[in-house]
Amino acid sequence: MVKRDQGKGGYVQIPRFWEVAEGSGTGPRGEPRFRRVWGWSMSSVAEARAVAAARLRDALTMFRSGDRPGRYYPRTPLREPILDEVILDDAQAIVVTRNRYGAEILNTDRLLIADIDLIEPVQPEGLLRRLLGRRPAGPTVDPARMDERVTMLATWAAAHPDLGVRVYRTASGLRVFVTGLAEPTSPAGDHILAELGADPIYRELCRTHGMFRARLTPKPWRLPRLKSPTGRWPYETARAERRFQQWLTAYATASAGYAVCQLVATYGPGPSPVEQRVIQLHDDRTRPQAPLPLA
Repeated sequence: MVKRDQGKGGYVQIPRFWEVAEGSGTGPRGEPRFRRVWGWSMSSVAEARAVAAARLRDALTMFRSGDRPGRYYPRTPLREPILDEVILDDAQAIVVTRNRYGAEILNTDRLLIADIDLIEPVQPEGLLRRLLGRRPAGPTVDPARMDERVTMLATWAAAHPDLGVRVYRTASGLRVFVTGLAEPTSPAGDHILAELGADPIYRELCRTHGMFRARLTPKPWRLPRLKSPTGRWPYETARAERRFQQWLTAYATASAGYAVCQLVATYGPGPSPVEQRVIQLHDDRTRPQAPLPLA
């Protein structure tokens, strides 16, 4: 774990090393149980292996007692490969990872990021539609709801003139950057996430890991003729790795005609040099100025 020694947040925790441990045990009635768990480390493979072994022992003990395991996401570190990182003050300040469905993800504690989901639920498919062979419409964002939320964000920004606010539109709603916070990952930052309408699980992830996340590349199922990759990093066979690399090539080709977000408005003072560095990386990869469909 790399801790910050300045007052601009907590710490970004993206482990560099992962190891797996497997073992068998018995449940409270003697039934066989098998468990496979991962361990992690910021410093070494050996430490990651030790963490995996300790977690396996805990899991097998829990089986014997009949206890149920707790919810892992978002409380455990995120098992994602690091594609790029910026180290400032001996800490991870900006880290780009690849998530389990193949998209690149920005991780940082240097400014606040909130994604606001405005998707309307899909209407159930009626009998007439099924008889006519028509597929139900996919999830959509109500334009009136979008305008209402953008207006709310403008009002929020006006009430906080000391903070910078950048508002982007995404395929499912809005993304908001807030700059100028002394400690973005503090309880005050969590309060802002709640005010802006961020998802509760995302807020818990931010509290747990001391960082914010933003997707930089399209969701694969929003691209034509493309599905999510199979398997999970780290790939344990050469065949699985080759299969993922083939998927990655197709993903890069399909992503070329899409953006992730579009810039809607900016308010307040400009960002600091470090905050601007985060914003520049985000905008370079999400293409918010390009006249492209969102995915």
